[in-house]
Amino acid sequence: MKKILLGFGTLAVALAVAPLFAAFEAHVVNVTATIENALSVPLRSIDFGTVFPQEHLNKPLGISLSQSFIDEDRVDDVDYIIRQKPKCGVTTLDGQTLVEGSTQTGHVIVGDNPQTPEVETYWIDCGVSPVQFNPQTHQYGLLPMLCPYISKLPDGAPGNDGRLPSFHEPFVIENNEVKWNDTKGHLAKAQNDLTDNWIIDLAVPCFGGHCAQDWASFVAGHNDLANPDEFVQNPANEHKVFGCDLWVEVTGISLPGIGCDEEVDLMLVLDRSGSISASELTTLKTAAKAFVDALALSTAGNHAGMASFHTTASLDQVLTDSSSSVKAAIDALVTGSLTNLEAGILTAKAELESIRDRSDVDTPDFMVIITDGAPTASDGPLSHANDAEAAADAAKAAGIEIFVVGVGTTTSTADFLKMDIASGPAATHYFDAADFDDLEAVLAGLASCTP
Repeated sequence: MKKILLGFGTLAVALAVAPLFAAFEAHVVNVTATIENALSVPLRSIDFGTVFPQEHLNKPLGISLSQSFIDEDRVDDVDYIIRQKPKCGVTTLDGQTLVEGSTQTGHVIVGDNPQTPEVETYWIDCGVSPVQFNPQTHQYGLLPMLCPYISKLPDGAPGNDGRLPSFHEPFVIENNEVKWNDTKGHLAKAQNDLTDNWIIDLAVPCFGGHCAQDWASFVAGHNDLANPDEFVQNPANEHKVFGCDLWVEVTGISLPGIGCDEEVDLMLVLDRSGSISASELTTLKTAAKAFVDALALSTAGNHAGMASFHTTASLDQVLTDSSSSVKAAIDALVTGSLTNLEAGILTAKAELESIRDRSDVDTPDFMVIITDGAPTASDGPLSHANDAEAAADAAKAAGIEIFVVGVGTTTSTADFLKMDIASGPAATHYFDAADFDDLEAVLAGLASCTP
């Protein structure tokens, strides 16, 4: 009996003491983060001053990657939009003079404004005035819209930004939703595209009953799809201050992995020189086909093609949405003799500039090169390495982002591929595979959003 009682007593102590110790034990995990803006945008006003009908005036707007974004190796691209929104303000003299510091963005509300007798599809909510004003001499409300007459023109270096001509609707109401007529912008460290120098230009409207005979041709000269009659201003707005707010908004931040983009045009560039054995070629084919499967090609999504090179290069598969076609081209590869990397790059570049290449604004171009060694042949006037580097530089200048996988390379060859062939930052665009057996894992990481 004593043993039995002792056993129960020990059990009772154990059950009672365990929670007692737990109550005095704590672990603190310190969580911190520094949040920075991805873009640097000058917040100064763009003031066109006093203008006259059918004038055409330009103002610059620079949008850059922030220094903190440039310094962070983990991220590469920023997608953003320039959106035009209504502007509200306090005015005097029936809208002819704007009170300094009184403006703010108006919000588009779908539906009928209960405060007005008219039946409306939408209305602009100006909110509360940011400044005090005398209602006997001042008015607060929506300024006449300048947005339809402002165009956004990109710098074209490289050609990865959108454009919006003057004489357009900044937004429309569809299915009880606001559909904005946004202008897309893109900045990428890998393409050394750190600043977009936009031109914001104003094509000044005329007022009803006072338009010149060449009004229609003036409008067509800026936007041949616009109906000139729709952009004639009400004479009651003459002498008033017009306004528009440009709203720059980041819509996406891409990590270096190709899988971070929803829609790409990509060329595989495969080394099939004689240094690759039959078994290694088989492993290369398996890894490359798995990479194509990971890209999940589709009509509205990713497209891919393939070029290969030995002493010369060949375009084995044009850009397509058919995974089976690309994989069939991969299966047909046979090895040759020398390594003409220059020809492989230029062949892939030509396909990424063909009629099958989609708009680079929405569908960025990529090249994924897989090679096991340094160039031993080329077609240019320089050394084999310098010819390959010149070809890579030409591809980058055309807006093509280059990833390179070196398989079993020496240190000097890896440095050449990383620094002279791959896009920058090199740490995120060059990958080492110890051998062809490791290649599939490297490509799988590249197809994801976190290589």
